[in-house]
Amino acid sequence: MMNARLVEPYKGRLLEGPVWDASEMCLRFVDIKNNYLYRYTPATQESSKLPFKEDVTFVANTDTSSLLVATRDTIWFVDTKTGEKEIFVQFEDLSETMRFNDGGIDPYGRLWIGTMNEDEETPNAKLYVVDKSGDINVALTGLTISNGLAWNNTGDTMYAIDTPTQKIMAYPFDEQTTTLSNGRVIYDFSNEIGSPDGMTIDATNQLWVALWGGSRVVCIDPETQQIIDAIDVPAANVTSCAFEPGSTRLYITTASEGLSEQQRTEQPNAGSLFVADIDVTSAPIYLFQRK
Repeated sequence: MMNARLVEPYKGRLLEGPVWDASEMCLRFVDIKNNYLYRYTPATQESSKLPFKEDVTFVANTDTSSLLVATRDTIWFVDTKTGEKEIFVQFEDLSETMRFNDGGIDPYGRLWIGTMNEDEETPNAKLYVVDKSGDINVALTGLTISNGLAWNNTGDTMYAIDTPTQKIMAYPFDEQTTTLSNGRVIYDFSNEIGSPDGMTIDATNQLWVALWGGSRVVCIDPETQQIIDAIDVPAANVTSCAFEPGSTRLYITTASEGLSEQQRTEQPNAGSLFVADIDVTSAPIYLFQRK
């Protein structure tokens, strides 16, 4: 097992959704509960944050100078230079106990984003796909906490997590896919410590999965359906991970949310950003196609 090391002690409540921004050579991520969009630049070790008025849950790159950012029920374009925010899509059908959670950009430049019920028990969440025109399709229903998404390197398989099921699912995929069906289980975490949260994929099609309550990121081989590697993280609630392309650095986000006072004392850097050096690098990072 490898060990993650501390990058920045953010003391965040719920750091999530890291993604590498190649245009500005920085890592973007969010603190959902503190309403911040973060930027961390490894070359200078500088960090900055952009505040929002509500939970900010997800960030992705686009093919313009703007970022795609999700809050509770709205998708925004955010100018990377000025911080100016422009509403792209607002969802009118989300109840007060529902919010957006994790998402991803598919190989064809579309946004896939899921919701979650904040009681973490009611299976009425959904996974949506949104194209550049703002057209919305419901891809999957009956979810509780829609979480990590990834696509294999040939673009014919999509992986998705609904955390309470303890499973990673794989679905057939192509450019015409707007609903998911014929899913199969890639890995079941029922006998592991922790629950699957965010996820990324590497250049060799291996899945790297953050375990909430598990103090680890594990590497799953979808072909053998086995854990083949793991990274020990000094924080129980590991939320997600992302590669820095061209390097072997895997950045890892964590949360202090959900910890007791004793656990917070024992885990002083919970809610911080970590990194691990591994022997693979990133799969392609796709951009949302605005143009």
